[in-house]
Amino acid sequence: MRINLSENQIAEIKQIVQKELLIKGIEPTDEYLFIHCFSKKQKETVYYHLFSENDTLIIRCYARVFDNLGLVVITRRTAKNVFEYLVNQTGFQNTIYLENGIEFRF
Repeated sequence: MRINLSENQIAEIKQIVQKELLIKGIEPTDEYLFIHCFSKKQKETVYYHLFSENDTLIIRCYARVFDNLGLVVITRRTAKNVFEYLVNQTGFQNTIYLENGIEFRF
C-alpha cells in the first residue's frame, strides 16, 4: 500500500535522493511511491518503490548492481537516508530494504 506523504515530505525525499542520484521522476501510484533515478557516474538507471505492508515501511530498489560496487554503495546509502527520514516522519518502526528481490538490513 502506498504511503501517504505530503508535498513537503515528497520534496524532502527528492532532496535526499538528489544528493546521490539524478531524479528523472517521482510518481505516486495506487500501490507505491515510484522514484525513477539515474546514476551519472555509473551510467545506470535506478528505481525505488516506497510502500507499507503490515505496519512495515518497505523500500524496494531495482538497479544493475551485480558488477558495480560503486552503485551498490550509492543505492544503499540513498535508501538508508530515505528510511531514516521516513521513520522520523511517519513513525514506522519496522523497515525493510529490498534490492533486486534480496532483503538487506541497515
